Amino acid sequence: MKEKAIRVKIFRGSNGKGHHEDYEIPYHEGMSVLEVLDYIYKNHDSSLSFYYSCRIGKCLGCYVDANGKAALACATPVKDKMTIGPHKKYKLIKDLMVDFN
Repeated sequence: MKEKAIRVKIFRGSNGKGHHEDYEIPYHEGMSVLEVLDYIYKNHDSSLSFYYSCRIGKCLGCYVDANGKAALACATPVKDKMTIGPHKKYKLIKDLMVDFN
C-alpha cells in the first residue's frame, strides 16, 4: 500500500526577505503543522528554524500563519497544499521564528 503524501510551502528567510520552499511529506490522519515542521527539520533540512515549547497550545510560542491565518502549529491540522509562514504580527528572526517582544 502506497503511503499518502501531502505538499506544503514553508517560508524560508530573514530580515523581512525570503521565499517559500515546497516540501512533500508523508501524511497521517490528524497530523499537525508542528509535526510537519519537525518532519522537515529531521528528514529534509535541519537548517529550518521554528519554535515550540509545550506542544499542547498553552505556551503560544508556536504561532505561525497557516494559509494566511494566525494559528498554533501544535494545534492546527495540516492540509495538503498549505502555505506556512511566520506570524506577521511580530518581527521576523529567521524562517518561522519571530521575536515576541
